[in-house]
This record gives sequence, C-alpha cells and structure tokens, in this order.
Amino acid sequence: MTDVAIIGAGVIGCSIALELARRDVSTTVIDRHGAVGHGSTSASCGIVRRYYSTPTMTAMAQEGALVWADWQSYLGTDDASELARFERPGMLFIPPKIDESVQRTLAHMRELGVDAELLSPEEVARRFPFLETASQSPIRSPHDDDFFRATGRSIEGAVFEADAGYVVSPLLATQNLHAAAQVAGVGFRLGCGVVRVQVEAGNRFQLELSDGTALDAAVLVNVAGPHSGVVNRMVGVSLPIETRPLRREVAAIRNPRFTEPGEPPVPVVGDVDSGVYWRPESGGRDLLVGSLDPQCDVLEWVADPDDWNTNCTEAGYERQVMRTMKRFPEVDLDKRRGIAGLYDVTLCDWHPVLDRTDLPGYYVAMGTSGSSFKTAPVIGAVMAELIAACEAGHDHDAVPVRIQLPRTGFEVDVGFFSRLREGRMSSGTVLG
Repeated sequence: MTDVAIIGAGVIGCSIALELARRDVSTTVIDRHGAVGHGSTSASCGIVRRYYSTPTMTAMAQEGALVWADWQSYLGTDDASELARFERPGMLFIPPKIDESVQRTLAHMRELGVDAELLSPEEVARRFPFLETASQSPIRSPHDDDFFRATGRSIEGAVFEADAGYVVSPLLATQNLHAAAQVAGVGFRLGCGVVRVQVEAGNRFQLELSDGTALDAAVLVNVAGPHSGVVNRMVGVSLPIETRPLRREVAAIRNPRFTEPGEPPVPVVGDVDSGVYWRPESGGRDLLVGSLDPQCDVLEWVADPDDWNTNCTEAGYERQVMRTMKRFPEVDLDKRRGIAGLYDVTLCDWHPVLDRTDLPGYYVAMGTSGSSFKTAPVIGAVMAELIAACEAGHDHDAVPVRIQLPRTGFEVDVGFFSRLREGRMSSGTVLG
C-alpha cells in the first residue's frame, strides 16, 4: 500500500514524486520503461526560456530557471560529478512583429528579474552577424516555388534573454531527480506498465501491473505523457478539456560557427518569423533544430501512442533545416540526423492541465505540450500542494488553490491549469 501512486517516470513524474516525499507522503512511481526519462522526456530539447504570452507561464518559467541554476542545492546532494548542467548562451526570440503584446511580455519578464532586452534589427545584426535579418514571413514549404524569394522586408526586432539556455541533458536531469527521490524514500516500479485500474470502496485504487503484481494506493496521479488519455480511459474518467499525442521531429545539424575563435556563441533561437527554433548541442558542435508549427505545415496527430513512426523523415528534416538556412546562411543540409518523439498537447491553449478530476483521489499532470521541461520542478511543487489541499477537503474547483513561488515570490493561481478552463490565447507551438 502506498499513499500516492504516480503513473509516469519522466521529468515531471519524478519531480512530483520528489516533492511529495519531501512532504512525508509515501509515494511509488510506475513506468513501463525499464529506466526513468525514456518516454517523451527523452525527446525534449531542454530549452529554458521565460518568453511566454501569459504572466503565469512567464513566472513558472523564471522559477524553473532559478531551480536549474541551483540544481545541486535543489536536489540536496553533495555529489556534483554527475549532475545535469544549465548552459546559458542566451536566447534570441524573433516574433512575427513587435507590438504591444511583446512589450507587455518583456515588461513582465523584467519585473520577475529576467535579464531581457528588445533589440532592433540593426542590433541583432551587430551582435549576431552570422544571422540574416530579412523577414521570412509568410512562411512557406521548401517545395513552394517562392520559398527562396526575398520578401524585401526586415524583421521588426527581437527579444534577447541573456541568461536563457538549455539543460544538458533532460535524461540526466531526470536521473538526478530519480536518485534524489529514492533518497527521500520514493519507491520505483520500472519496467512494468499498468494494465488495469480498479477503483475500490472508499475511492482507493488497485493497480494491476504487467509483471503480475498489484499495488494499492489512496491517491493516483496520471503523468503518463502521450499515454495519459489511455490511463484516463483505464480509470474511467473523461476530462472536459482535450489532449492529444503529437508526433514531433528534431533535426541535428553541424554548427558552422563551432570552429570560429573569438566569434559570439550561437544562442538558442526561437524564430517565429521563420517557423523554427534551435539550440547548441554536443558542446556546441551541433545544433538541434525543431519546428514552431507554421500554418503551412500539417500537424502529425497520433491516434495510438503505441503505433507511430519513430524514425525521422527526409521531408521533416529538409523542411526544418532549409528554414534554418534562410536565417543562418552558413548552415548546410547535412546527412539526415535527428530524433522523433511524442508530446501530449492540450488542444485549446497548449498549456498543461494540472488538476484534480471528478473522481476523488485521481489527479492529472498532462497536456504539457512539449515545452514544460523547464518548469518540471515547479510543476512538482504545484502538484504536491494541490494534492495536499484537495485531500484535506479543499474545494479547488470552487476556490482554486494559490501557491507563492519561493524564488520569484509570484503567486500562482493553480486554477490557470484547470481542466475546466476556457481556451486562451497562446502561440500554439512547441519550443523545447
């Protein structure tokens, strides 16, 4: 018997487990993979940036960045030899236009202590002379006859986060959380999936596992990523908000600036104007390139998370790299390399669902939409507080739980992540 059973041993599942254990809650994590972080976490680029259109997400991201910057202390370990690293070459975010919403986002970032500034096209060219400042909008397919036609316009500017970057590596970070959680008393059942969930009298859960064993729990938390819908159906719960698995590809290419001594480092780039993002990899030798889902591309929704193409495609690789070449002309169309993964996307706004459900004792942390790695430790704390409040009798649906983030001081209304929320404005993209 365990107080809480968590289905999913990715970076978020392990974060929730650690935070629960630190609150003296008996916790067991279950995952069908034989090791932690081998689901959608393994396909994350681990980008840590704060540029979000909503203050809550900006604050969550800043809180997460402060955790990653103090990772050893957060884990509570004396051994720094095998810890994930937060590399901070900065991040250049190129929006389609510089308008009032960009100014509002920038102002909120600064209020939270983020070192961010608005650059003119001329300043972008001066700081990053290897980047082309011509606008690439409207974004086209590489097979469009007008793909290489010059627009005759410049980008309007860019936002630069001086201390943004990425974590090396998401898998190692999850292993670090796994180790810290074990020290805190969390049990892990790896290599055995959940095949059946029975809701017993008193709303206790009996989980039948693929190795033939069973586990009883007072509370069940669904953190199964792309399989979260499968788990909901297994439990018999339907949510009013829709999530769906999305297949994504990330290309790996040679960084043409790696051997240039004295040159400014290649930053993380979120180029909405071109429809791609990238970050350095392998000590800066390579770049990882992903898509920002321009409207001309067809999203690859997956009906069955156990049946999808796990290989990178020539078309996906070519599309992402050729768009990168228009912003970074020194890039070459190398031999195809990369990874494919599944992300669990919340269709209405691409923000995570962190909530209780209509079934007492059953909670979800799902729909993280491929961009929640950076906030995983914060989501862990949010879910731990939410579970504690609801299990103590608090009506979260009527009066949403509020949590003050310890590092930024920002008070999060957890109702922002409610399963009952209305759709809100979002970029509707995966960046990281």
